[in-house]
Amino acid sequence: MNSLPVRVRFAPSPTGFLHIGGVRTALFNFLYARQHQGKFLIRIEDTDTERSEQRFTHDIMSSLQWLGMGADEPILYQSKRLPVYQGIAEDLVSKGLAYRCTCTEAEVEAAREQLIKDGKKPMYARTCREKNHAAGDRPYAIRAKFPLSGATSFTDLIRGEISFPNEDLDDFVMIRSNGVPTYNFVVVVDDVEMKISHVIRGDDHINNTPKQIFLYDALRAPKPLFAHLPMILGQDKKKLSKRNGETSTNAYREQGYLPEALLNFLVRLGWSHGDQELFTMEEMIKLFNLESVQVSGAVFNTEKLLWIAGEHMKKADPGRLIRILKQDFSKAFSEVSLSSLDSGYALSLIPHLQPKVKLLSELAGQLDPLLDTGVREVDSSALKWNKDEAQKARIKEAIAGLRTEFQSRISGGAFENLRAAGVDHAGIDSILRAKCDRFGLKLGDLTQPLRLFVTGHPSASIGLFDLLPLMPWNSVSARMDACLKS
Repeated sequence: MNSLPVRVRFAPSPTGFLHIGGVRTALFNFLYARQHQGKFLIRIEDTDTERSEQRFTHDIMSSLQWLGMGADEPILYQSKRLPVYQGIAEDLVSKGLAYRCTCTEAEVEAAREQLIKDGKKPMYARTCREKNHAAGDRPYAIRAKFPLSGATSFTDLIRGEISFPNEDLDDFVMIRSNGVPTYNFVVVVDDVEMKISHVIRGDDHINNTPKQIFLYDALRAPKPLFAHLPMILGQDKKKLSKRNGETSTNAYREQGYLPEALLNFLVRLGWSHGDQELFTMEEMIKLFNLESVQVSGAVFNTEKLLWIAGEHMKKADPGRLIRILKQDFSKAFSEVSLSSLDSGYALSLIPHLQPKVKLLSELAGQLDPLLDTGVREVDSSALKWNKDEAQKARIKEAIAGLRTEFQSRISGGAFENLRAAGVDHAGIDSILRAKCDRFGLKLGDLTQPLRLFVTGHPSASIGLFDLLPLMPWNSVSARMDACLKS
């Protein structure tokens, strides 16, 4: 085992938005660091100057901040270290561990094609390996002088012993002829400087590991322990795509997922703790271990993600939900509703809605018509009372009686709402049932139109008996009037 203090890193490339696979890798590194009182570091691998963009870097950092996974030390940007990489590569040349290659791309490709014709593995033909080109001869790349025999092996913390015959490995490019370093080179230089103890990353990097082990040895640096995570698959068991979940992390934020729900879902993609499905961050940190990470691919299941989202929504602090709504979903509210988000009324509604919604976007859609003090325009064409005018008249008469009784409870405006006047869920139930008995109606006859007009939403998640005591009386009264005039 590695006796060094635990130091892990998440090293995204800003050539695109941060996607789910990257977040899962970051999460596993973060949990491992926190469990072992170690450090979680972030490195931006932006040496690909043509494809790297600042907007992608911003997306990566904002996504990690939203998820609560900030770096424990200053962030390292590879683009600021190009002279460092160049110097180290030239030093390896001087030690006979790398060499200058003046072959053009066309020459390299022609040699590879010849190897294929000869029935050999297509790789660099090592044309320049022993030529000892001087630095000023002509434009050159710097290649690793990889051993020609033996094997390179390592013990993966998830997969066990993995070995590669050296004869199958290429003299890979470390510095391109344009001076830009390659991934396999800079990642080792940086991991050595950052004192990384564990490299936890996707299994698509397994084939890179022997090249990197060669560089650790060349630099006479201690090698980290490696752990390669299983690929995330779509429900069709193929590589995750945008169609089945591979989308920007911020897109999940925009849809209204709570960050803890997304992290809970991702921790179960390749790791398990018995049959437990729901985890807090504290539980994940306590229970996570690399020994329980599976080798086979993990399937992304959108239905399960939504279920987990709903479970975390139920447990979330109502005040926190309001703060997130104001920050991320202000455009979902009218000006009046938005100004009411800080009210005690809004706070009282949240617990009634939490069990019925899974996403913050759904919560915003439910709250907006409830917080608006005015009458909401609704489509009443589907109401059952439209089928029988006599029945409709009786229902309206009952509603008019309800409004009068509620008004008397409010005592001419002495109370802000019915709850303040002592009318709770049970009281509403009792009053409505008494009206139904008096007018020969079923409870649904009365509640269907009332629910539509009072909530202002055709499929409101909050129960009418829960809402009526909480809603300001002025709003209730105006909406009942609108019901009577419809």
